Amino acid sequence: MNPSSYDKLLQENITKTYKKSSDHLVDKLDSQSAKIAERLKLDDRIEKLAKEDAFITLKDHKPNFQDNPSCRLINPSKPETGKISKHLLDEINNAIITGSKVNQWNYTSSVLKWFNSLENKSSLSFICFDVCEFYPSITEKLLSKALDFASKHCSINSHEREIILHAKRSLLFNDDCPWEKKSASNLFDVTMGSFDGAETCELVGCFLLSILTEEYGQNIGLYRDDGLAALNGTPQEIENTKKGFCKVFRDNDLKITVEANITKTNFVDVMLDLSSGKYYPFTKEGNIPLESN
Repeated sequence: MNPSSYDKLLQENITKTYKKSSDHLVDKLDSQSAKIAERLKLDDRIEKLAKEDAFITLKDHKPNFQDNPSCRLINPSKPETGKISKHLLDEINNAIITGSKVNQWNYTSSVLKWFNSLENKSSLSFICFDVCEFYPSITEKLLSKALDFASKHCSINSHEREIILHAKRSLLFNDDCPWEKKSASNLFDVTMGSFDGAETCELVGCFLLSILTEEYGQNIGLYRDDGLAALNGTPQEIENTKKGFCKVFRDNDLKITVEANITKTNFVDVMLDLSSGKYYPFTKEGNIPLESN
């Protein structure tokens, strides 16, 4: 891609979601971060918001990406309080997963352990779903609901909650100009590239899984923004469950793409087959393994 094409694509991705902001808000964010750092006696180690320019990466695995390129907008400028939030969210997520037993997967091995534990695989059907633009679609309202849910499994005091929410007060920079999210209140934005973005998604994922499992059983899991369920029922019952999944996400201001009534699917980097009960490695089209000498 030549520089002018890249710049055009970058600008399109920024203006789609962001509007120009002001240096006043940059100073305001720094001031709020300074107060948190001072209270935690970390003010000698936490720096101001670095004005690093955003960039994009192409989703080159998507169909027809050369003619219709879709991108990830990466924001490397992030509040240093995100490091503290990451630590807090790690502890919260561990407590939720231990206490609620939801299937929040972090490794392929955990997916395979779940798959191997399924009984009567040949009588089950998969529902596969993908959360569309998970990071940027998380709202402050949704994160607050997830924190309320988490408080049932561990203690979260008001200062910790303030840190987690403040870490999402974010600006994006391009050519040294600040941009703020169009739809956000209080500059709330879960950005790709933030210190605690993955942990935030994990928390929200646990919250959503708790709703789904309460309604449809334990055989449902999430790996980042990819979800998988193995359920017993007639094709019509599975189709109705699929609609129920869509409603749960829609009620929380999220969108999913979903496929139901299938017995074989590639998930993460493995192919799972309910009919045979077997699994094997999966590689995307065009990924050719290299020989080592």
